[in-house]
Amino acid sequence: MRRNKIKLLSLTVTITISLLLLGATLVVLGIFDEILNWDIFSPKVEAVLSGIFFSSVALSLFGVAMTIVLGIQEIVKAISYLQNNREFNDSFLTKEAHKTTYMLYMSGIMASFIALIGILSLVNNRIQIHRSKVFKRIAAEQTRKLKTKFVRQITQLNSSPRNKVPTTLRDLIRNVNELSFVESMTLYLPDSEDRSVIWRYKSWDVENKKRGFQRLFVAKEQEQAIQEAFQGKPTLLRAINDRTNFKWYYVIKNNQNQTIAVLRINGNKRENFREYKLSN
Repeated sequence: MRRNKIKLLSLTVTITISLLLLGATLVVLGIFDEILNWDIFSPKVEAVLSGIFFSSVALSLFGVAMTIVLGIQEIVKAISYLQNNREFNDSFLTKEAHKTTYMLYMSGIMASFIALIGILSLVNNRIQIHRSKVFKRIAAEQTRKLKTKFVRQITQLNSSPRNKVPTTLRDLIRNVNELSFVESMTLYLPDSEDRSVIWRYKSWDVENKKRGFQRLFVAKEQEQAIQEAFQGKPTLLRAINDRTNFKWYYVIKNNQNQTIAVLRINGNKRENFREYKLSN
């Protein structure tokens, strides 16, 4: 009878430790997912993992309670045995492992976590590359569909737009910015008098009718790329578009095939791009 009780206690402890390790692993993955902005798991998978975590925590609490009860029972059994058998038998004692063994176990656990995080980081990198490509294909499709509307609005502007932003152009930018895959957008226009300057209008300015185009001196790489695109040399802008990120630059040309504007779309990283169907 005593041997069966010991096996039940050992089984309970083993299961409880396994559940706690599972919960700890999910906590560590959740922390790295939040810090590194992983996109490995879909919302449904995250919901399942959350369910597994809370279930493992609940079951481990019951396991702890059972371990306490069975442990007390074993203590009572051991005290009774010692009272009935006055002679001490050291065969019941278990020698503690050497400190090196503990270090090896800890090193193994740490190495396992490091390997797991490293593998998931590589997987997440591949997923981010795929999501970036999907976003850019969606952005390219939508901007092509809206090209005619933008050309119609932009051709009505002066060569130096300054603070004059027509209501129709603001409404168009607002509608595009409300698309779920768009975080924000910026419209760039050239300055016919000074090539060191470009004009920009950001989507968050549409609600303020007093805010118009801002005059911007070309300095950053993307600004230089936009200026070169205005001059008919979009090579650098294409190279920027090929990078893995959630930014898309679209060159808007008129009927004479002249570049009259550049549209920059910042993608919504929280968007679930799995729901989109792309045309071939």
